[in-house]
Amino acid sequence: MAREIRIGSTTAGRDLVEGLPMTSSLLTRAGLTGALALGCAGLTALTLAAPAHAVAPDGSTAAHFLATQLASGGDHFSVSSGGTSYADYGLTIDGVLGLDTLGSGQTEAARAASYVTKNAASYNTYDKDLYAAATAKLLVFAEAQGLPTAGYLTQLKSLEQPSGQFKDRSAYGDYSNAIGQSLAVIGMARAGQPDSKAADFLAKQQCSDGGFRISFSGSCTGDTDATSFAVQALAAAGGHQTAIAKAVNFIASEQRANGGVVEPAAQAAPNANSTGLAAVAFAIGGKPELAAKAKGFVQSLQFGCSAPAALQGAIAYDQATFASLTAQGAKAVPGDKEHRSTVQALLAFTQQPYLKIRAGGSATAPALSCTTSSPTSKPTGSPTSTSTSTATSTATSTGTSTTTGPPIITDGPQSGGDNERILFAGAAVLGGAALAGAGLHRRLRAGSKR
Repeated sequence: MAREIRIGSTTAGRDLVEGLPMTSSLLTRAGLTGALALGCAGLTALTLAAPAHAVAPDGSTAAHFLATQLASGGDHFSVSSGGTSYADYGLTIDGVLGLDTLGSGQTEAARAASYVTKNAASYNTYDKDLYAAATAKLLVFAEAQGLPTAGYLTQLKSLEQPSGQFKDRSAYGDYSNAIGQSLAVIGMARAGQPDSKAADFLAKQQCSDGGFRISFSGSCTGDTDATSFAVQALAAAGGHQTAIAKAVNFIASEQRANGGVVEPAAQAAPNANSTGLAAVAFAIGGKPELAAKAKGFVQSLQFGCSAPAALQGAIAYDQATFASLTAQGAKAVPGDKEHRSTVQALLAFTQQPYLKIRAGGSATAPALSCTTSSPTSKPTGSPTSTSTSTATSTATSTGTSTTTGPPIITDGPQSGGDNERILFAGAAVLGGAALAGAGLHRRLRAGSKR
């Protein structure tokens, strides 16, 4: 999940939700509460070997990209602000869930899951604050990894209001939203404790256009990414078929001829994150032809053999980003934007909802098989030969991140055509809500909301 915004963090950095999931102004938080031991939970069906190389860019090469990037970062993703690097727990969770749904790179997925688990308290809490979206996201994460969930469930339930809304408990105000609510509904369903009241509250956020809004207050305008999350949540809860059908039609209205899906709050052009999330919603809504078109769009943005080795398998955020990196040739390097786009866009390959994602699969992820080791100046989404690349996805790293101070919000939407990071020292307005607090870090994701 990669759209999120978060407040607060002590040692080891911080962030908050998207994930899920990323494209308009979103504030979501998804975290763990307490340190859990990874133990033997998590890799439930790990196989010992995977193909050494893949002949074409696909889900497995996206997994190779993610696993390699996670390992090189100390088994987590980070975000930089003001010259300081902070652990990005929400994005790391999205990377783990991405590897899980692809059933590949599970050795690194386990290491990254362990890193998040050890730093759980820095993610969804700050002093006496407890954040709903972060807690929900980490509940889904723990369930997918086979980790203990009782602590997350207790925390999440403590935030539920009589209305069914899961609301932040914070001295800085409440920034809960529809994506966090969706994650909570999914998490409760996965835990075998479906919450009809929470699902009904979410259903009430559907607008007249069929889409779901992000904010629980103000005017009601459908948001593509929030709608894709809501479709998953309502399907997980059961019932709500009419609402789901209307929501899927709303998302379909934002799909362009090339298969890409637009998040209007972010930009006019389709983006990979919104498209990956939409592919899952299309599959749930019984529109496989639209899901296939979405997958095709995502594939068109995946870097192949003519890209530098470090970029191969990654998925660009949009066509403009793909063209820009292509033009850089051998100088092109992946960054935070490619991490964020890849973790959600890859959902188009599996079309698997968060309700069903589970750890297990191949220990490693295959690198792309290419004839030459030196890139040309034009990365493409399709390889031109079948040789070898020496990169592997099982590197280990001991890097750590130890920062102090109020948490940041990074796992949320990106908006505005490029990855923007804005550090708020006082009050910030996001999606019409005033975020009053110290050291708020907001990550805007160009076209994605997780």
